Amino acid sequence: MQKLGVAVALLPAGEIFPALEKGALDGTEFSMPIVDARLGFYKICKYNYFPGWHQQATMNELIINKDVWEKKLTNSQRAIIETCTMATVVNMLALGEALQAKALKENAEKHGVKNMYFSPEILDAFRKAWEEVAAEQAAKDPMFKKAYEDLKKFRGDYSYWAGFAFLPRAHK
Repeated sequence: MQKLGVAVALLPAGEIFPALEKGALDGTEFSMPIVDARLGFYKICKYNYFPGWHQQATMNELIINKDVWEKKLTNSQRAIIETCTMATVVNMLALGEALQAKALKENAEKHGVKNMYFSPEILDAFRKAWEEVAAEQAAKDPMFKKAYEDLKKFRGDYSYWAGFAFLPRAHK
């Protein structure tokens, strides 16, 4: 966003609403519509733009010290943690998807929020800015470079599948 001239401020979740209310922020990107609604962003922000081009899904993470994982947990304990975290991700994705439409409709119908879609030109500008930032980061950080190359390969492979699997059809 900075590449596009946006002044970015990173704030803890609890400070976003007061910053919007006081005019210290013009807008926010925080979470999914259901979470934004629960935080009352509709009271101040009357436009909700899509798609979430930079974050197509929300993920949780569990970080465990490698020595603890390898030396202090049994195989059974590791299996329980892996199963529970997998179930959490699947549940979160399914529930998150199921709840968004209601939140969007309620924000629009009860609170006057306009649900908008970024134009192709804006999405293209976002993509180009991201590619510049990613190239800069890859030049500075070998780990980022490897992760980004893996991501690009996955996206390329996935787009072939998605072109056949979803509407509108991209491949003929």
